[in-house]
Amino acid sequence: MNFVLDPKEFRLLDGLRMNPRKSFSGRVRGERLTRKKGVSIEFADYREYSEGDDLRHLDWNVLARLDVPVMRTYQDEEDLAVHLLLDVSPSMSFGEPTKSELARKCALGLGYVALMGGDTVYPRTLSRVTPRTLPLRGRASFPKLAAWSQASSDTSDSFSKSLRAFANSSARTGVVALISDGLDPEATTAIRILAGRGHEILFLQVLSSVDLDPDLEGDLRLVDAEGGAPVEVTANGSVIREYRKRLAAHNAALVDAILRVGGRHHLITSSWELSSVVNDVWKRGGWIR
Repeated sequence: MNFVLDPKEFRLLDGLRMNPRKSFSGRVRGERLTRKKGVSIEFADYREYSEGDDLRHLDWNVLARLDVPVMRTYQDEEDLAVHLLLDVSPSMSFGEPTKSELARKCALGLGYVALMGGDTVYPRTLSRVTPRTLPLRGRASFPKLAAWSQASSDTSDSFSKSLRAFANSSARTGVVALISDGLDPEATTAIRILAGRGHEILFLQVLSSVDLDPDLEGDLRLVDAEGGAPVEVTANGSVIREYRKRLAAHNAALVDAILRVGGRHHLITSSWELSSVVNDVWKRGGWIR
């Protein structure tokens, strides 16, 4: 399935920028004014050229002399590291439409905002083993981001284990945009560990109508899509009520953990359109501006 954005969605996202609450140290020249005191527009350092960099800051003298493309960096503006963490585990394939469809499109939309705002995007899929992600910068990197958004599902690791692995990696400190159903029972612990590394967390929780209100009845054999042992249950009114109670408690604990570390959270259903997410969640909640 193709998760590319349509022209109306591109127009909706154009001109928007990420709006972090925290200030992070940038590594390359960007388009975001730093909040640090005492900075200037003076030359700071050189770094290697990366595809998508603004050619206005390429040092043409060095290129002509050494035939090596290098970028000049300055002290007045900094880029923001935006880590897109997308849950591609099998549980995301439930619902109609599936949770995965909206999650991937939201990741692509938020990544587009970051790239167009001059920030550096690090896309990463959770619940699978992935090589170190190369940074993406600028409009020219969007096709690579779009290709990444088509990543297939994998059950190699649990959501919480993958999140811990990211938290313990050498990833730059920045904004972590986490898009998942968040149904892993260890999710709150992993969130606390992630925040402890200094990241600012934006958690877009995507659930399906089946997750929220399962229409089940009778004797059932439930199979865990992510490798757990099957469970025999009798679905009746009391069982469904207990399920809803536990789901509400789990989500409340998840929200509390995120808010306590200064993050932001919003729960949506898989039937939402991207335009509603942009206007009713990202803009209204101050995730972007």
